[in-house]
Amino acid sequence: MTFTTSPDRELILNADGHVLVTGGPGSGKTTVALRKALLRIEEGLLPEQKVLFLSFSRAAVTRIVQAARQDVPKDSRRYLEIQTFHSFFWQLVQGHGYLLGAVSPIRLLPPHDERSMRKGAIDNNPEWDAECERLFFDEGRIVFDLFAPKALAILQRSNAHRKLLADRYPLIIVDEAQDTGTEQWACIELLEGLTQLICLADLDQQIYDFRRDVSPERLQQIMTALNPLEVDLGIQNNRSPNAEIVKFANDILARNPRGSLYQGVSQKYIRPDIANRDSTIRRAIGILRKDIIASTGKSPQSIAYLTNWGKGVNIIAKALQGGKGIKSIPHRVVMDEAEVLLATRVIAFCLEPIADIWTSLATCLDLIAELYRARGKSSNINKAEQLARNATKARNKSESGSAKCPCALKAILEHIQANSFSGNPGQDWLTVRQLFEQTGVTELRFIADKVIYLIGFNRGRRIADALAEIWLRRGKYEHARSIIETVITEDQIIGSDNDLTGINVMTMHKSKGKEFDGVIILHLGNSISPFSPDKEQSPHTKSRKLLRVAITRARQHVLLLTDAYSKSPLLAGHRL
Repeated sequence: MTFTTSPDRELILNADGHVLVTGGPGSGKTTVALRKALLRIEEGLLPEQKVLFLSFSRAAVTRIVQAARQDVPKDSRRYLEIQTFHSFFWQLVQGHGYLLGAVSPIRLLPPHDERSMRKGAIDNNPEWDAECERLFFDEGRIVFDLFAPKALAILQRSNAHRKLLADRYPLIIVDEAQDTGTEQWACIELLEGLTQLICLADLDQQIYDFRRDVSPERLQQIMTALNPLEVDLGIQNNRSPNAEIVKFANDILARNPRGSLYQGVSQKYIRPDIANRDSTIRRAIGILRKDIIASTGKSPQSIAYLTNWGKGVNIIAKALQGGKGIKSIPHRVVMDEAEVLLATRVIAFCLEPIADIWTSLATCLDLIAELYRARGKSSNINKAEQLARNATKARNKSESGSAKCPCALKAILEHIQANSFSGNPGQDWLTVRQLFEQTGVTELRFIADKVIYLIGFNRGRRIADALAEIWLRRGKYEHARSIIETVITEDQIIGSDNDLTGINVMTMHKSKGKEFDGVIILHLGNSISPFSPDKEQSPHTKSRKLLRVAITRARQHVLLLTDAYSKSPLLAGHRL
């Protein structure tokens, strides 16, 4: 394990009590934490003991796992457990939630099903909160947002559970501690007198403070509760040491433009009219690659295309998809999964054996109705109700008059029933998707468009493997929905070792915890994909924090693709 020591790092490694480690991106917080974990493992652990490394996001867990593979010897890694808060709390609630009075066994209510059941209800909705409690206690189904509260309830009521956790994990490392929610932090605080806690934090990366349970006072709360040794690693830059990327990001945050170029940072203007915009979005990838090759001699293996809003993600994705004689540029999209996964359920159902056309039509219409409920807004709720009425008619073997969706969907199901699948899951999936797309019906084309993004969640291969296995055993895609649900649910709880090679399109928030060789950040005016929305007043502190996070995802080069006619105030005074 290559490790450069320093007085600050030695303080952390030698500490017997709680420690709060702060520092900017790339300052070495994760590296020194893994070193601390290794030292504790080498001191000796009982067979059932491990060092626990908790993080806020799956992306961060993936990054830590990759770092551990490089920095921690293989024999020691089996004593290192790296999890998200969600997966950690899920294990606790799934195993012991019955002690709170919940029906057993406890099952996850997947986020996409939750979205459909909410029917557009916003957070802090008393009726929905009450329904979540009812689902937990009466049906044993739990939503993600209740993982931490129910885990906290178990730990608060049971000293034995607190002691068992502390005995199993004599050292707990909390990554991105500034982003912990109220109940998440309360669970950790309950272990304060029983095990050693190491908290890693950077308050300038707290970009999730729009969530009701994330507090800007979290670091102060940590210091008050733990009275830890405080070590600030400052603005050391180990992520991009041969560039001035972190320097530029810090100057953005501090409103301190130096008026000269930064190594590893460049800017290109983009005209907002669609033809020029899409062309520039595509050409920017080649520009970034050339810049990285010129500075490092190597082609980048991973590129992030970032934007502030979901609307910008769609613009980038469509530009890269090409079409009409323009070649597609391979990429994956990381976006809100709910609608994609509900659309996936519709296609999966169409792969299953069809016993009765009318029954299958009714079920399929109900699935599409769930998708529209998840979209919220009154127009979508009305559409969902209309589809549900169409489903009722189908169960009665009655046509839905002039309604296009039921008619087109029935034709698709009849085609599938009359023609055998190939047994190649990828090919058969594409066949069904194309049938939906070719109808020209709004609801069905919407589904076809959404399922394109399934590959963006790195689940396509695992789903195909699972479907191929059932085809080999049964000669049909029996229970395709259940098979796909299993893959998706496991990934939502546990996370996956995400491969970030290639081009990745996502929002700046989604990039948190990830690292890429190169980053392109798109700015389009103040209403499509701004750096600083109009509603935020100067000095745009939140927007500066978010842009800093986006910039510092880059290891080698960051390219700002900015609107030629709508300059961002965040870049005022900078020469790029």
